[in-house]
Amino acid sequence: KHRIPRRPENKLELLTPVRLDDDAGGASISWLPGAEVWAQIQQLTSTRDYFGDRTHRLRRIAATIRHRTDIVLGWRVRFEDADYEVVSIENDRDDRARLTLVCEEAVI
Repeated sequence: KHRIPRRPENKLELLTPVRLDDDAGGASISWLPGAEVWAQIQQLTSTRDYFGDRTHRLRRIAATIRHRTDIVLGWRVRFEDADYEVVSIENDRDDRARLTLVCEEAVI
């Protein structure tokens, strides 16, 4: 049985981290726009993030894209004007044609 691949309908922007040194000897990370890729997006169940005495719900997505070797855990993606942190990278098939990026909403 041969499956016809579904054409992804969503664009996902990869964000590239850049370290910015400050005058006090510290540094911060800035996220610069990178490549745009087609993705199949699946909304996942949100998770809870505890910050002090507050509970905040974090949106989660699974983005399936063509296989790439330049994405690592902790990097970010932008989808529908929201930034998400890559928390898991999964190979979908043995042929390594696609990757699924499990992402949580980035807390700024």
